Amino acid sequence: MDVGILAVGTELVVGDQVDTNSAWLSQQVVQVGGDPVLHVAAPDDLDRLADALRYLVRTCDVVIVGGGLGPTPDDLTREAVARVAAVDLEHRDDLEEAIRARFDQLRARMGPSNLQQARIPAGATAWPPVGTAPGFVLPIEGVPVYALPGVPWEMKELFAMHVEPDLLRRAGGRATVTRIVHVTGQGESAVAEQLADVAADAAADGVALAYLATRHEVQVKLIVQAKDRDEAMAASEPWVDQVLQRLGPVVAGVDAGTVEQAVLDLLRASGWTLALAESATAGMVCSRLAEHPGTSGVLKGGLVVYATESKVRVAGLDQHLLDEHPAVSGPVTRALARAVRERFGADYGLATTGVAGPEPQDGVPVGTVFWAVAGPDGEVDDGGREFVGDREAIRGRLGTAALELLRRRLLADRDGVS
Repeated sequence: MDVGILAVGTELVVGDQVDTNSAWLSQQVVQVGGDPVLHVAAPDDLDRLADALRYLVRTCDVVIVGGGLGPTPDDLTREAVARVAAVDLEHRDDLEEAIRARFDQLRARMGPSNLQQARIPAGATAWPPVGTAPGFVLPIEGVPVYALPGVPWEMKELFAMHVEPDLLRRAGGRATVTRIVHVTGQGESAVAEQLADVAADAAADGVALAYLATRHEVQVKLIVQAKDRDEAMAASEPWVDQVLQRLGPVVAGVDAGTVEQAVLDLLRASGWTLALAESATAGMVCSRLAEHPGTSGVLKGGLVVYATESKVRVAGLDQHLLDEHPAVSGPVTRALARAVRERFGADYGLATTGVAGPEPQDGVPVGTVFWAVAGPDGEVDDGGREFVGDREAIRGRLGTAALELLRRRLLADRDGVS
């Protein structure tokens, strides 16, 4: 089942906005047994949008369109689908009623322009809005064309409610499950080398292993297809176990288990708390932790001590230490970890310093980073190295290195306590 995905919006074509919707849709399509073969982005231009849609209808078994269903004049997906299908747009009273009900629920005024969202191609099956934009599906030359809103949460809900069940049926009831093992502290090639024989054995059993290096980690993906999701999950388990046994402590989690989640789980399980002092990462690590529910129970707080003087005024470091050592150095980073732990009364303090660029700082080269963890026993673990890449890459990798050191320290302390 070849699936083409059409992302609608001039902002996507000119690069003002990154198309994350199509990536998400492809992931879901794979899970239900489809094969995403084309991503196309088209501007808010009726002729170009219709041309892109015609091409996908000729090329694919299924087409999913995201965006262009709003109330403004540049929302042209309805018109493009109607043109390619050679049908008229028709006003649907049931959709108008559903849209009005949504605005009433939101206690918001509905402008006249919103009524155009109740107009869809004749013959289409409509889906009431979960936000304010209805979706619909219309076969064109035997190819189902699913039209979804571009607002991510609306798109995801309508996909789960209407598109996913239909795709499962079209795929003959087969489902694909992708399991993800999150690895930190090792590079992609090293991970692949360790799993070479496992990957070969898994392939013989119909399970594919793939590797994806992101800014924060390496992901080992195990892709399994079976008649339904439960059977695919069961078939994946022994291979996930083999990967975990082979990689050992560099595994930060499985599926949704990122290094952030692993840290939070370890802190919660032991009743420990954490505070952070961030220089180069400037609050990034704190933010990554706070994206997960329940962080408030273990995260006491954080300091952004970006400027050198803030390390003295805010974190309370001794000026003599900074006179003797660069602000980006092992001694300063260790002192920050101790200081933030004491200031917040936390069990653990985590600190980062670094030079993200574009210029060296106090003679320290770009890419030089340090991280440290201070624990309740007074011992400090630390690390440091030079990362390559742009500012975003250096800061992201520093945050991950710091979290990974914290995760290993928490594991060691937990096992030592038990």
